[in-house]
Amino acid sequence: MKIKCFNAKNGDAIYIRNNEGINIFIDMGYPETYTRYISNDINVIDQCGEVIDLLIITHIDQDHISGAISFLRDIQSEKYSQSILKQVWHNSYRHLSVATKENSSKEDLYVVEEFLNKLSKLNSLISDATISAKQGSTLAGLIFGSGIEWNKDFSHGPIVGVNDVSIGNLKVTVLTPSNYILKNLKRYWKSELCKMKYDFAFGEEEVFDDAFEFYMLNETVLQNNSNSISSDSGECFHALLDNGVLVESEGDSSVTNASSIATIIENDSCRILLTSDAHDNDLYEILYEQSQNGINMEFDLVKLSHHGSRNNNSKWLELVSSKYYLISTDGSKHNHPDVEAIVNLILSNSKKDKILCFNSNLEIAREIDKEELKRRFNYSVIRPIEEWGIEIEL
Repeated sequence: MKIKCFNAKNGDAIYIRNNEGINIFIDMGYPETYTRYISNDINVIDQCGEVIDLLIITHIDQDHISGAISFLRDIQSEKYSQSILKQVWHNSYRHLSVATKENSSKEDLYVVEEFLNKLSKLNSLISDATISAKQGSTLAGLIFGSGIEWNKDFSHGPIVGVNDVSIGNLKVTVLTPSNYILKNLKRYWKSELCKMKYDFAFGEEEVFDDAFEFYMLNETVLQNNSNSISSDSGECFHALLDNGVLVESEGDSSVTNASSIATIIENDSCRILLTSDAHDNDLYEILYEQSQNGINMEFDLVKLSHHGSRNNNSKWLELVSSKYYLISTDGSKHNHPDVEAIVNLILSNSKKDKILCFNSNLEIAREIDKEELKRRFNYSVIRPIEEWGIEIEL
């Protein structure tokens, strides 16, 4: 099995391919991630007469969905046929079961339009040409309009854990989000529109998908702007390592990150744990439950959550062991990965050899790539030699 982790700036874009020609993409980063790197692999898939068996879009966040929007636009413009993509997994408004009526009143539709206008003023990303409701090119709108199968393996309902699905000879286990997390997201979303009209009734029109998507994007931007998470000093790093104790997470309060689709992808010979931006507590709870049910917590590759944020990578790391650990970020936002997360990674299961893999040449990757540290804590480091990212063969 081959895993490519593309240089997606501060985002995620992962491609998994096995020997039987099963192709799975998990998020697609930014538009330039897609145009510069991912599209080359899709062209090869297309030329070989193969398909993308599954595209998982883990949650609504600019650094995860924007490249997928560019890809879906290429399908829309017939650069690729619709058959290039067999299925999309992604949770949107329509999967929260919020709608109470098929057709909304003019008053309620006016409230939604005003809500979109308000968001576009708050967040320049929403009015950017990349993502614009006025162009009808939201992620949800493009999936819906393309006719591509959407959450087919879940009877077109929400992607929730814990559920196992076969994709060719691969087994994909969805760990998060839980139904409880999606119910919280539903309450959060409903409360915002009800603030504008107390008796607001939710309909099934596509504009609700647009408004939900933009609201989640805006929530992410506001969360990130209010949360300066960085301790990028060498002295702090060495002091925390010498302390020898995992740094406790302060917790991630983002409802968007909480809704992330985290998965285990495996076949008979290897197992991969992909955490997206899931919360530390949620990962710990589900992985602990799985281990108590006799599920093996040894993996061949594990991706750190939320680009190595200290708020998402603490106690769950003690439950798993892996040969490879993957960190996906170029450090361009929020100084990810945080040194606390890297310390937690190095200290967890420190008696076992591990390989820390970075998809960008970060300063912290160079800082920890020192022989004395690597011998002391039983790890090695892989850094990319090409601009596009890193490939790991299992």
